[in-house]
Amino acid sequence: MNEGITSNDICRIILEALRLIDKRLIDHGERVAYLIWRMMEYKGGYEEYELAEYAFIAALHDIGAFKVESGKDVLDFDVAHPMKHSIYGYLFMKYTSPIEERSKILMYSHIDVLQLKDVEFEGKEISEFIHLAGRYDLFHNSLGDRFGIQNLRAYEGKKFSARNIDLLESALKKNEIEEKFKDNSYREELNSLWKGLLFSEKEKQIYIRMLIYISGFNDEYNVINTMTSTMVATEIAGRVEGFGEDEMKELFIGSALHDMGMLTVPEDIINAPRKLTNEEMEKVRSHVKAVENVLKDRVSDSILKIALGHHERLDGSGYPYGWTVDQMSKGQKILQVADTVTALTCERAYHPAKNKEAVIRILQDEMNRNKYDREVVMTFINDYDNIMTVAKSRAEEMLSMFKELKVRYEKVKSTLMR
Repeated sequence: MNEGITSNDICRIILEALRLIDKRLIDHGERVAYLIWRMMEYKGGYEEYELAEYAFIAALHDIGAFKVESGKDVLDFDVAHPMKHSIYGYLFMKYTSPIEERSKILMYSHIDVLQLKDVEFEGKEISEFIHLAGRYDLFHNSLGDRFGIQNLRAYEGKKFSARNIDLLESALKKNEIEEKFKDNSYREELNSLWKGLLFSEKEKQIYIRMLIYISGFNDEYNVINTMTSTMVATEIAGRVEGFGEDEMKELFIGSALHDMGMLTVPEDIINAPRKLTNEEMEKVRSHVKAVENVLKDRVSDSILKIALGHHERLDGSGYPYGWTVDQMSKGQKILQVADTVTALTCERAYHPAKNKEAVIRILQDEMNRNKYDREVVMTFINDYDNIMTVAKSRAEEMLSMFKELKVRYEKVKSTLMR
């Protein structure tokens, strides 16, 4: 994968995508990331890339809550009842991200130090840091100056170690963290830290796929829709003469991220078994602007235009920009067809899946009305069965993983929360 997207870009896109679901949770995660970064830095012994990687993990320590607790009272589920989202977050990162070996950090990030006394795993110290920093941030954010480091001293040796409390206190003073939290200046420093992330090309690809799973946190069938569009697009592109390797990589990323903005659309609108009102339709259409807010300045212009152009049409009748054929790349034209094919062939509450003959008829009609690129449409139609077999297989594979996460979550939860 070329540098159309960097490790820093991927980090920030993941955080911004989660912010679309629940701003409170990712704001908390970023503050915890900043706190443990400064704790690690003050303690010493960590390489620069480790500071960035562990802080990134800390920013995602509540990722399970975006799926199983979003919208609920944060103090309740993060302090009083943290195990459900800790378990889901651990399993989610274990099976969909590149940090499989360190995913236990999330599992134990809400566990008291006394309970971890005889437990050993990679990143145990980071879990302890996150637990302490998380409690400090939640209560200080809620109570302001009425809550300080002295309130944590009552729990030394039970919930938190005295050494870690000392580290946190020193980091707070040295870096004037409370002031930076008040004026949000810590975010600029965090953005500088993320530049130290060093994901391999394989890790980048895994994180891009993880974003497809994240797109299903509100509506799990968005996983199958996004993956179907992505695979139809890349299968068409592989059959289009002159479509190069770099263009294919850009198409994959743009396709995988094109519907991320659907995280802003309420589930009752997405799955409404009726015609949407004008107001609801505008809410759905706003997902493209949400994608732009997440991706702008974080991916190359060519990837951005692919992601943003999936509802545009050659004659300028699409939305939200009204682009015409002379403003479109081949990648955009391909994703426009792939996204339409997905909408037609994936069964939803508001319409049944259309059969092959109906799909071809609709595409040909729209092509003849100058909506879609003729070469792209005919490439798809000429190898319809093979393209759809591959696309449906990959999409079902991803959805099966999503459903398997649910099964594993229930099993682990029933074992640990008896």
